[in-house]
Amino acid sequence: WNAEEEPKKPRGNGTHKLIEDTGEVIERIPLNTGEEFEIRESYAAELKRLYPIVDIPQTLREIRGWFLANPTRLKTASGIRRSINTWMKKEKIF
Repeated sequence: WNAEEEPKKPRGNGTHKLIEDTGEVIERIPLNTGEEFEIRESYAAELKRLYPIVDIPQTLREIRGWFLANPTRLKTASGIRRSINTWMKKEKIF
């Protein structure tokens, strides 16, 4: 075992993209920095593939509304995708 031979794992700092974010912006989620995380058509399509029974556009509007009403709970750029994923997992249960 040699630490130099082991590939480095990407860090979850929000700067890397797991899927190519392309297309129009369909929703914006506020972040704790005052900026907004843009949900593009390609990311929404991936969410639809992962959660086919969830109404993705409506759920994204609900997420935005919840964060606007709860500004002390806003997420970081590196944590917003995890928050969206958790929300979608809960939606598919109902």
